[in-house]
Amino acid sequence: MKISKQKYSLLQLLKNKKYRYKTGLFILEGEKIIKDAVKFGADFLFVAYSQKFIKSQQEQEFLNHLKNKKIEIYEIDDADLEKVSELETAQGIIAVAKMFEFSKDDIINKLQKSKKATVIALDRISNPGNLGTIFRICDWFKVDAILISDMSVDIFNPKTLRATSGSVFNVLFLKDVTLKDELTKLKSIGFKIFSTAPTGKIDYHKVLTEDKIVLIFGNEAHGVDPELVRISDGTIKIKKFGQAESLNVAISAGIILSARAYSIYER
Repeated sequence: MKISKQKYSLLQLLKNKKYRYKTGLFILEGEKIIKDAVKFGADFLFVAYSQKFIKSQQEQEFLNHLKNKKIEIYEIDDADLEKVSELETAQGIIAVAKMFEFSKDDIINKLQKSKKATVIALDRISNPGNLGTIFRICDWFKVDAILISDMSVDIFNPKTLRATSGSVFNVLFLKDVTLKDELTKLKSIGFKIFSTAPTGKIDYHKVLTEDKIVLIFGNEAHGVDPELVRISDGTIKIKKFGQAESLNVAISAGIILSARAYSIYER
């Protein structure tokens, strides 16, 4: 069945953040992330595919799998899909699903019961690619939870989702949080909190053996908010040996979280 004008219009409108949050819907584009969403149990409104998508029997079997799950499937013209696609070259399949969220109480209870835990707090991250990449890094290094400040880029932004490469479904997160309040709660249940900064006073290796730790990564241009630095137990840095002016926030997260994972899982 061909996609209706109403559903096609919805694909166009959901590029806008305000409309995403007004409707509670978001777009998924590409076979991999749609497969990840199905595995996660996302609530789909519909999936639309073009003839470009069906390259072999494998793609047809995937569409049949979606139909068996009672997900509405529609056909869309290649040219129309290109118009709504956020990709340079559309992959031939796009979906609309309901936004999801994790329970704050469940996350806090899990963290409270854990003997060791790693939480990442993201303060006003503005670049979708950075946020998405940090999700992939947190997934790889088994981070327990991500806290995303209310001034950060939208996790349901199509560019952010694409950069997560499906890891958005694998890591617990809370979005639009007031970091000061949440960090104060975590402090009360035994977490040590460290802000990251190029001018930090402590080498990051020295704090990685803490049982429960929150690592704050700040805005690409301005760093961690001074108010959050004040409630931290210290500021940590990655020592510079060369001439580069700075490190990308996602790269910094990868360096520190790699060492943190080894300190927990490879002892």
